[in-house]
Amino acid sequence: MALTGPVSKEGNLVKDGYEIWQKTVNDKGGITVGNTHYKIELVFYDDESKAETASRLTEKLISEDKVSFILGPYSSGITTATSTISERNKVLTIAPQANADGIYERGYKYIFSVLPPASNYLKGLVDMGASLSPQPKRLAVLIRDDPFGIAAGEGAAKYAESKGYQVVFKEKFPANATDLSTILTRVKATNPDMVLASTLFQDAVLLTKQAKDLQFAPKLTGYTAGPALPDFVTSLSKDSEFVYGSEWWLPSLNYTGAIFGSTKDYADLVRKTKSYEPGYHVASGSMAGLVLQLAIEKAGTIETEAVRKSLLALQPQTFWGPIGWDENGKNTKGTSIPVQIQGGKVIAVWPSEGRQAEPKYPTPAWSGR
Repeated sequence: MALTGPVSKEGNLVKDGYEIWQKTVNDKGGITVGNTHYKIELVFYDDESKAETASRLTEKLISEDKVSFILGPYSSGITTATSTISERNKVLTIAPQANADGIYERGYKYIFSVLPPASNYLKGLVDMGASLSPQPKRLAVLIRDDPFGIAAGEGAAKYAESKGYQVVFKEKFPANATDLSTILTRVKATNPDMVLASTLFQDAVLLTKQAKDLQFAPKLTGYTAGPALPDFVTSLSKDSEFVYGSEWWLPSLNYTGAIFGSTKDYADLVRKTKSYEPGYHVASGSMAGLVLQLAIEKAGTIETEAVRKSLLALQPQTFWGPIGWDENGKNTKGTSIPVQIQGGKVIAVWPSEGRQAEPKYPTPAWSGR
């Protein structure tokens, strides 16, 4: 797991999700396989947010620690590397936070995603934009230069064009960049109505800060990962207002299922045990453990091939919501939810039948807030 380094914030949230699943299941007696109850033992190593380190540690988990299954690291880039190791050794991996399309287009058999494909990540914001008045027409797309960012950004641009948007800017920015003012200046010059960016947390914070420095406030600004994390509002305070995100899960959803009960029950558990408002990062960690557990119990064995077959047939009802996989382990059932920071909170704003509040649109100029 990325417990230190550039993506440690997200990595530690996923780790929290794993630990919540472990404690919840062990307190209930463990995983039931026939007449046997297995207590869950988790082995963690810090990959320092580095793919090379993660690959070496995956080898160690398999060859020295003799793990039965792997719950994946944070990020598509790191998981692309580690899944090659686990695939070669035929060790089943449940990836909670790795949804770059390419990971699941290599013909691998032993990796399954919790999140839907990254190329779908920003589609909800594109659809929402088309429903607003005045409708945004000119779109700029900023793309984080890593497997996840490319899949999400290119997918958004392609989908937006199919919906009639004019893509006036589309360009990659370096992963883990510390200054994006130059590219933002060029984006501003194209006069877009709407800016979408495939981001991780630190990118979303940096882009927002530097957009303010440049007094750049398009009608709608939306990111992938970032806005739903509690530290986004903490880091930006009032400057986080009006920013949109696109989330895979929210504590306000209304699902229920095995082990954790309802979405509200799970969210309350996170608040009680971890003392923060849950988002999809922590929830995806718990969900990764849960679907592995359900597949094992359905298979009645911990033998890899039987558990894999069980996963392919699994479409469970859980606190997370819809999930199910194709032969390549890609989640084909889930969807994303557009959100906006309103009053310092993450609020679902689309579609109309499931939102908590209407979008605050258009975004006012920085000088008018």
